[in-house]
Order: sequence, then C-alpha cells, then structure tokens
Amino acid sequence: MTDQDAKKRKPAGSARAGPKADESKTPTAPQRSHGPAFLTLVLILTLGAAGYYWVSEIHAPDMSAIEARIDAIDSLGHRFSPRLDDIETRSGDLEDARQALVNDIAALGVAQESLEASVKALYAKDTQSSLNWVLAEAEYLILAAMQRLALERDVKTAIAALGAADNRLRSAEHPELISIREQLAKDITALESVDLPDVEGLAIYLAETIARVEALPTKPIAAIDMNFSRMQNEPATAENWQGVAKAMWADLVNLIEIKDGELPDGVLFDPELRYFLQQNLRLELASARLSVLRRDNANFQAATQLIIDLLDQYYDTDHAGIAAIIARLNHEQATDLDPSVPGIAASLDTIRAKRLSARTSETAGIAARD
Repeated sequence: MTDQDAKKRKPAGSARAGPKADESKTPTAPQRSHGPAFLTLVLILTLGAAGYYWVSEIHAPDMSAIEARIDAIDSLGHRFSPRLDDIETRSGDLEDARQALVNDIAALGVAQESLEASVKALYAKDTQSSLNWVLAEAEYLILAAMQRLALERDVKTAIAALGAADNRLRSAEHPELISIREQLAKDITALESVDLPDVEGLAIYLAETIARVEALPTKPIAAIDMNFSRMQNEPATAENWQGVAKAMWADLVNLIEIKDGELPDGVLFDPELRYFLQQNLRLELASARLSVLRRDNANFQAATQLIIDLLDQYYDTDHAGIAAIIARLNHEQATDLDPSVPGIAASLDTIRAKRLSARTSETAGIAARD
C-alpha cells in the first residue's frame, strides 16, 4: 500500500474508531530473512578454503619448481654472459672489417672504371690500325683461294683459305666485319656444294693398272714356229741337206698361204704380238692417267674406250681382274673431271670496298685533327 492510498483512507477510519484505533492500526515494517546472507558467507568461506588449499598444496610446489628452473636459467645466463660479450666484441670487429672491405671494393670499382676508360681510349686510338691489318690478312687469304681455283681448280684448298679468312675476321670481334663474313659464308657454301671427282684416287688406280699390264692374261696364242723366215735367212751349203728344202720353200712361200682352220678367230697367231699389245695398253692407260691429271674429259673418255676395246678383243674377259678393270673404266667414263666451280670474287670485292672505306675514314680523321 502506498502513502497516497493511506492518506485517502485515513479520514474514513478516524471517524469511526477514534484516536486509539488509529494508533493500533499503524503499519509496521516487514522483517528481512537471514538465509541468503548465510549462504553467501558459507560460499565465500568455502571458496577461500579452496583457494588456500590450492595455493598451499598445489600452487606452492609448482612455484618452487618454476623458481628452481629460473635459478638454473639465471646460472646458465651468468655462464654464457662472457661468451655473449666475446661474440658481441667479435661481431663489432667483423662489422669494422666488413666496412673496410666495402670501402676497398668501392675504391677498386673506381679504379676499374678508370682503367676501362683508359683501355677504351687506347682501343679507339688503335682500332683503325688493327682493322687495317685484319682486312689485309683476310684479303691475302681470299687471293690465295682464288689462285688455287684458277690454276689448279683446288676447291678443298680454296675452302680452307676462305675458312681461315673468316676465322681471322671473327677474332677481331669488330661489328663492321659482319657483312664481309656473311659474303665469305655464302662463297664457302657454294664451294662445298661442288661435286668434286676423286682425281688423285683415279690417277693412282690407273698407275697401279699400268704396273699390272704384264700379269693380265691374254687370249690363247697359236704355237706356230715361224720356220719359213728362219730357213730363208740361212746360207745354203753342201753339208746342209736342208738347203734343197729351203730352196723349194723359198719358191713356194710366196705362192701359198698357210692357215690353221681349227684355231678360233680370237687366237693370236704371232707370239710377238703380245709384247706390242702390252705396250699399246700401257700407252693408253698412261694417256688416260694424263687426261685425269689435266681434267680433260674428252681425252679421258676416248682413252678409256680404247682400253676397254683392247681388253674385250685381246684379253681374257672371263678373268676377274680383266672384268674388274672394264667395270671400273665403264663407271669412270661418266665422271666429270672438270665440274663447274663458282667464283669467289664477291668476297674479294667486299673486303676491298671495306678497306677503301677504312682508309677514307682514317684520312678524314687525320685531316680533322690537323
């Protein structure tokens, strides 16, 4: 009940009961219960006892162990403290040495830059002279290659000379020489594409065949003794009863021709013909060899054809050696002893134009300095 409600109801009650009734009916304050406070106190005491137990029985040993570890760590720290001081001292020394080394490197860099500038200046001063020497050497090698091609048609030597010129230009490491090297590469490639005959090998083979001519087997030779000629040259005497026969044969020999019909047509009747046949074969082989060395295709083909005809007509073609010679000569007849060789004048023109340009630049530079 609120105070306002009490004021509202107070007049009605005072009119009926009087003053005493009002004193007896005055409301009293309600009494509070002590149960919750007691429970709170008990809980606090319990927590305090638990805390004391935890601190005294559980936390205290752990703290002792932790303190013991801390003490051990402190002792280790005292032991390592001198070493750390020594390390710090050495680190300081190393830092000083590193700084000194950095300073030395910087000084060396400055010296290197100065040296490079000096070398570049010397190279710029001497480069024109060096370039002239390189171009002159390369030009000499190209001229040598052209001479070998013109006089001997020696493609291999020409390729070697051009390769040496290219190597000399490459060693100069000059950018202005690239165009010359490109032309040299084109000429070398053109020469390498030439189908070169084995002139030396063919000449050696023909020379070896000439040495074996006497051992080559011919066709059979008729074993006929030329007695008529021998008897005709003998003097006639009384003791020589064959003189009568000789006189008879002298008259008949000019009238009668004797031929053995059983011998085949390929048989040689004159034994002395073998010698002349061998000499003729040697001459033809030597002619073919000379044509090879002179790179004369027409004479080589004519000589080889004569050799093949001689072998077919008078030699034993069933023999392996004769058959091998004929096969080799038939194969070599198609050989081009004088193939078309490309010119290398473009390389010479390029290098001479470069030399002329270099001399013109040098002259202009001298005039400008004067």
